[in-house]
Amino acid sequence: MGLATYAAWASPACSPLPGAEAVWSKPAVRWVFVGEMHGSNETPAAFLDLVCDALQRGRQVTVALERPTSEQAALEGILAGKDLPAARSLLLGQPAWKNTTDGRASEAMLYLLLGLRELHGVYPELSVAAFDAPYTGTGPGLRDEAMGRALLVLGAAKPKDTILILTGNVHAMLAPMFGYDFVAMFLPAKERLSLEVTDRGGDSWSDINGSCGVQQGGDVPDKDLARPRGIYLDPSLARYGKVDGILALGVKLTASAPAAGEPSPLPDCRIKYLSEHRQPSAVGK
Repeated sequence: MGLATYAAWASPACSPLPGAEAVWSKPAVRWVFVGEMHGSNETPAAFLDLVCDALQRGRQVTVALERPTSEQAALEGILAGKDLPAARSLLLGQPAWKNTTDGRASEAMLYLLLGLRELHGVYPELSVAAFDAPYTGTGPGLRDEAMGRALLVLGAAKPKDTILILTGNVHAMLAPMFGYDFVAMFLPAKERLSLEVTDRGGDSWSDINGSCGVQQGGDVPDKDLARPRGIYLDPSLARYGKVDGILALGVKLTASAPAAGEPSPLPDCRIKYLSEHRQPSAVGK
């Protein structure tokens, strides 16, 4: 998306998110997780609406994103830098934007950051933080622990803030699976709230079974496909794992491609995807 197109798109006015008031009515809650299936246009847009809702209700907000902590300066440049083209170039030049193909570095994620920039112009205390902290070892549980501890450090540094967290849905779950604890489980139970994003089907740009690209069914279908858009604090509505409720998008997902374009050379997962989805050549008769 060009910056001229962005200028026409961006606005600090956000769409209402029904049910959000149920989240803000819990005064002890400081960390709010939104667990997504990476790679859609719709979830980052809904997350931006949640941020906007919190700000409009007078909350001081820090947005925490599942981005490498090495990107912190680049994220802050997008949020508040004077030279947006330079900040955008710096961000998209980061290794995890140039090389990630699982949806975390999608165009929709860039739009989210640009939307946060617009909100920052109205609410200058809004901040953004990367929390995918470095970890040692090879076990997947070590990464979740490192991210959980990074959020604890962030909370200590921002004692007055509500911290809104966009992450993969597994990291937001409140009971262990696969033999280890997830990110949300490292935070105080009374101060956290976790939402699983649901939808009406559709596609995502994601990495599934070693194949990355537009995946049909790369989603978490709502148990009730007619459910209206909104937040529902009922754990039984979640399709997977233990959470406090759902953020129902109420629409089908559409896929969001990598914001920095496809890596070069293509990674193995992309080569596999293209080989699986190659269209037969047209043959003249």
